[in-house]
Amino acid sequence: MKYLIVGIDVSRSSIAACFLLEKPSNPRDYYFDADIEVYQANIENLNRLKTKIESFQADRVVAICEPTGMNYARLWINKLADWGAEVRMISNSKLPNYRAELMGKEGKSGAKTDDIDAFAIACWFWDKPEASYLKIRDSLVSEIKRICLRLEHLNRVQNPITNRMRQELAWQCPEVALVKSAKLQDDLAPLLWGWLAGQRKSKKYDRILEKTIGSGIEPQTRWAAKQYCEIEEEIFKLKKQLTQLIDHPQFEEYRQIFTKFGFGYQLQGYLLGAIYPIEDFLKDGQPEIKIRKNRHTGQESKLKLSERRFMRAVGMGVVREDSGQKKKGKQSGSALCRKSLWQWCFTRLEVARNNPPLQSTYGQGENVEKMSPAENLRRRKKGGTPVKLARQRVIARCIRELFKELCSIVKI
Repeated sequence: MKYLIVGIDVSRSSIAACFLLEKPSNPRDYYFDADIEVYQANIENLNRLKTKIESFQADRVVAICEPTGMNYARLWINKLADWGAEVRMISNSKLPNYRAELMGKEGKSGAKTDDIDAFAIACWFWDKPEASYLKIRDSLVSEIKRICLRLEHLNRVQNPITNRMRQELAWQCPEVALVKSAKLQDDLAPLLWGWLAGQRKSKKYDRILEKTIGSGIEPQTRWAAKQYCEIEEEIFKLKKQLTQLIDHPQFEEYRQIFTKFGFGYQLQGYLLGAIYPIEDFLKDGQPEIKIRKNRHTGQESKLKLSERRFMRAVGMGVVREDSGQKKKGKQSGSALCRKSLWQWCFTRLEVARNNPPLQSTYGQGENVEKMSPAENLRRRKKGGTPVKLARQRVIARCIRELFKELCSIVKI
């Protein structure tokens, strides 16, 4: 079978593509004669790339991408898939070391170019196993992740708009500048902003405006309020789409467990994007555990490898960065999942009326007792544990419990 390997380094509006039929015996020398071309994102270059691939008359075409960003890569991935190529993805973080190993000083960061990246990506096919490629997400999960990221973006856009409007209202109508207008209906903007935009009526605010000591509402403020309301409308539509996707029967067992923990739909979306399917973290349908002897104490201990991978995927993993006498570590994994989990802690565990109906077992032997994560958090803070550390440990414990619950639904 004749293989064609296309190594692709994706840039903002173009790609560098390297075409290989076999791995070169001496990569450092072969690179200077390698078949590498640059293609811009337009119809002429797309047709040129398709013609180039077809000219090799290969039985199987494998395109390997190392994307700078999925939004830039999506066009090329979709086109290559439409042309019948098998598309694989590799991690941005893994390529630099491999490139330096393959190319020597030409592959180091100071000398690297897009062409060298494309060449190294193409060579990756022969040197690395199947497990080294990134998992291609389920189409439904990809759509869920896209909607969650869009919601995150819109929430970030809203805050500067409201801050600016309040600053302007401080001299235009100071009586309402600090009003906290709550959103009481999902399909309607908060009353204050809807009234400013001319989309909602309010006799109360009309009376306040008539007697205001300010200069009156300026057109720019009303325009900003309309922007805010349009964003609110888009958020409502996206949340409705997100709810429909997560309620798909495919995720029913996951959703039941997420509901037990009191996770909202947006957090559920982030978690599905990071951990679905749970089988990817297991080995032969079971959590992977290895018994290792401690290098310093000589005692045997369990390494819960599957659980560690899961914790890292949702942003609650820890990477050690010890150096000499300094012993330290930092959290790793999805920053969006981690942020959402902290928000869940603030809104569900810290607020008594919102505590989820969740009980976990704590202690050993005669000291075993069951308590909720909220109670565990209260006890830790009362016992003198720093607040941030207490929250972090309680969230980490909940994620371990989540992993156990998800493992229980795996059908072997």
